[in-house]
Amino acid sequence: MSDILKKIGDTLTDAGKTVGEKTKQVGSVAKINAKIISCEHSISENYSILGKYYYDTYKDNPDDEIAETVNAVTASIETIAELKSELLAIKGLIKCQKCGSECPFEDTFCGKCGAELEKPEPVEEEVEESEEIGEAAEDEVPNIVVVDGDSSDESTAE
Repeated sequence: MSDILKKIGDTLTDAGKTVGEKTKQVGSVAKINAKIISCEHSISENYSILGKYYYDTYKDNPDDEIAETVNAVTASIETIAELKSELLAIKGLIKCQKCGSECPFEDTFCGKCGAELEKPEPVEEEVEESEEIGEAAEDEVPNIVVVDGDSSDESTAE
């Protein structure tokens, strides 16, 4: 009987050791995966910084290989600026050209910095009243252009 109990005890001990080793292994794998994810996030952030630097530096004279992407970014920036102006107009606000604060359209001077506010010329509405804003804005948003490059497991378009 003691032989059976010894075998059961040995089996339980071995099983406990195996479970302990597997638990350590799972913990190690989780730590390594977390470090990998952190490094991938860092790479993504740095790609974004590099892309913005390149755009800011070479937007007026980009390499031929990437000119289409640079132009798409420029078009998107211009579209966003127009849409933000439309939002301000809907809210009855105007943006100060000097400090950037939002002021009521009726004001002549900025309430924050005192600069004279430049009033935009009224623009006639080209879009028919029945056309939805979403459809009009959709036509104005440029396509994103993806440039072939060395990206092992991430696709870049930002």
